[in-house]
Order: sequence, then C-alpha cells, then structure tokens
Amino acid sequence: MLQLNEIVQLLREINDKLSCKAYQIMPNEGTQIGWNVDELMTRMAVVSRLGISERTYNRWVKSGVLKPICLGNKHYYREQDLQDAIKRSINRGMI
Repeated sequence: MLQLNEIVQLLREINDKLSCKAYQIMPNEGTQIGWNVDELMTRMAVVSRLGISERTYNRWVKSGVLKPICLGNKHYYREQDLQDAIKRSINRGMI
C-alpha cells in the first residue's frame, strides 16, 4: 500500500510539472499570444491580493485552483485568470 501511495504522489508531481510546462513561454513571446508580460501579476501580488498565505497559495496551485503561467521558474497570472479561479472556487464552495 505504501508503494502505491508513493506512485500516486509521484504521478501528481509529474502532472503538476507538466501542467506548468504547458504554459511556459519566453518573456518576449507574451505579446504574440494576446497579452502583455508587463500586465502579469507575480505570485506575491496574488498572495497579497487574495489575502492568503504562501502555503495556501502552494496548495491551490497544486490542486489546480490557481493555474500559473510559468516564465522560467516563476509564476505569473493575468487578472482575468485570477477572477475566473475565484469564480470557480466560489461555485465549488471552496471559498
């Protein structure tokens, strides 16, 4: 049973890394896909805006509540994506 739990955890970590990679772009590509890199919010701006701890932020990213745009190893968010995440969370009864 312990091995199965380890496998499940490993698969979740792989999924998290792959889902983040799906959004990974180079900084100068932002305007080519319909948004300006300068308009993105940082991870800390999101934590501050939502009034949550970094630990809660990490849980929400891991569970898929928040879906960051990855530029290198940093997380960024568009305002509209953040609003959509909040609406989804309210509909699910999470907040």
